[in-house]
Amino acid sequence: SMASHVMDWVTSGSHSVLCATALHSSYRLFKDHRGPSVGFFLLGFSATLCLFHASTLQREAEWTGEVLAPALVSFDLLWLSQDHNTARVLLCGSCLLLGLSDWLSAETLTVLTRSLGLSSLSCCLTVCLFSGNAIGAAGGVALSLPLLLAQRADTNAFSLLISPPAAEGLMKYLLKGSLSIGCWLSTKALNKFLLDVTDQ
Repeated sequence: SMASHVMDWVTSGSHSVLCATALHSSYRLFKDHRGPSVGFFLLGFSATLCLFHASTLQREAEWTGEVLAPALVSFDLLWLSQDHNTARVLLCGSCLLLGLSDWLSAETLTVLTRSLGLSSLSCCLTVCLFSGNAIGAAGGVALSLPLLLAQRADTNAFSLLISPPAAEGLMKYLLKGSLSIGCWLSTKALNKFLLDVTDQ
């Protein structure tokens, strides 16, 4: 149908934009911010896989990128602000979740994923609010949205207006857009934060 063709184009477009934004951000951050650079590379890589519909690997890569990107941005902010212990705990928690994901039930994985997303976001917001880095706070929220919302598939609001598959497609499109904005804002915020820290 016409609607499904339109949604396919919209979805492909959102993956293409995320791929370009994430890989560009990864390249720009590589010299001074290796952690976030890796996180954004994974987001870009997973968006590339989505364009080629590599199903099983695609879902794994998407989830891994969505877990690691915000966690590694928060890790970098914490590390630069000299809070090394919290940074290590956050990194270890992220790696544990990735390592144990195959052994956890779907429900437990959803709860732990959301918990990690909230922890990562709260660390990012704490550092950014104390340092007056509003761009970083906005970027942290944008990067964390898919992690906090995706598993819930909260499409009820859209489903009242359009068909459930279209509602799901629209939700995915909005979350990919959120990730793209998050990559762009976080890149600016990390570079600004590094300048602020080195100026002190």
